Amino acid sequence: MGGKELLDTTWWSGFGDPELDALVTSALEGNKDLRIAAYRIEQFDAYLQVSQSAGLPQAGYNASRTRDSLSQNRQVPLQVGAQPVDNSYIIEGRASWDLDLWGRIRRSNESALAELVASEENRRALALSLVAEVASGYVRLLGLDQELQLFTQTLASRRETLRLLEAKLAGGGTSVLPVTKALADLQQIKAELPMKEAEIAALENALSSLVGRDPGPVRRGKTAAALTLPAVPAGLPADLLAQRPDVRKAEQELVAANARIGVAKAQYLPDIALTGASGFASADLSNLLKLSSNIGSFGVTLLGPLYTSGRIAGQVREAEAVQKQMATTFLRSVQTALREVEDALVSYRKATETSAVRSLQVKALQDHRDMALKRHEGGYTGYLEVLEADRSLYAGQLQQGQARREQQVSVIAAYKAMGGGWALPEVTAPRPIPLKTNRESTNHE
Repeated sequence: MGGKELLDTTWWSGFGDPELDALVTSALEGNKDLRIAAYRIEQFDAYLQVSQSAGLPQAGYNASRTRDSLSQNRQVPLQVGAQPVDNSYIIEGRASWDLDLWGRIRRSNESALAELVASEENRRALALSLVAEVASGYVRLLGLDQELQLFTQTLASRRETLRLLEAKLAGGGTSVLPVTKALADLQQIKAELPMKEAEIAALENALSSLVGRDPGPVRRGKTAAALTLPAVPAGLPADLLAQRPDVRKAEQELVAANARIGVAKAQYLPDIALTGASGFASADLSNLLKLSSNIGSFGVTLLGPLYTSGRIAGQVREAEAVQKQMATTFLRSVQTALREVEDALVSYRKATETSAVRSLQVKALQDHRDMALKRHEGGYTGYLEVLEADRSLYAGQLQQGQARREQQVSVIAAYKAMGGGWALPEVTAPRPIPLKTNRESTNHE
């Protein structure tokens, strides 16, 4: 099955980048952790099938042929004329049905179903984390591309600064100190460029691994500045926390643990089952299917404990202790969800404020650069002032890009914290398990 149906919304499409959409789709289809989680769902679905079969009639057959050699020298010898060799042929069918009067099998089925749903929620949690990680990685990759471009522009600016200072030094217009400083600044940028390129390559390889393919380049769509920022509405209802897969998973694990208490307590009561068998038995194969060779039995079995030296009591206490653990785990998951949502929303608000300030800063630096260029064109100052303004502008643009990237990443974190979307109808609607299993092909067995 594909991976998009695991999530409530395709919220990453809000960035408006087709390449990001394609990357997320590839990750949902090819990620190995998601594939392992899908196989685990099949495992729990098969376990549920086994548990449910225990409350239904069971039928089987038995066929045997035995040849016994009898001793003629026992304490009680064989009768005169008795054959020392005994042949026996048996063919019969058997059926049984556990009546489950005390609900042991029903509670076992309840536990198995809850574990199946919990495994599906675990897969949804993996899918949500995967999409958030891919989206964050892609946004950071676009940010690194922008930084590399700014580094390249800064490198060209510092080369021009060094050239002008060397020309002034040759004409006696400056000392060697500014030239040395400009050369050091140039070498600093040269040293940072390979590290930035290595950072981009490492992030591309990490994204390739997330989508389940070999390390390599990642296609880009829009630039970081051209990405649309998905909206984060104000006044989010607390009910949205119920759609988080980790909260749902903890809830289902609590349901399963509670059902296992019933399974353990049911051991105090007897198991009652109907049993029956019918077939044919004969010492001669040619007479096996004659009506006179018919054998059969029908009965009710009652099996229960009298004294177990505390075994059942210990199992009940164990189940109750596990239930208390799961209850505490559920409460912890809710508290964690509340904290993560609050952290994400605060981070988004502050990142938005920072991005707005950085935009104003870049506008001021751009105005300063324009004025420096006009002064140079009017003959009031040298071109070095323009280059210095360029360097300040590049630094401001770098900080602006980083602030915008943090704002985009904080939006992704907010969507992840809220379980992948904001629409309550998606939360309250029934969520069928979309996994296709092989159960249909095994029901006849």
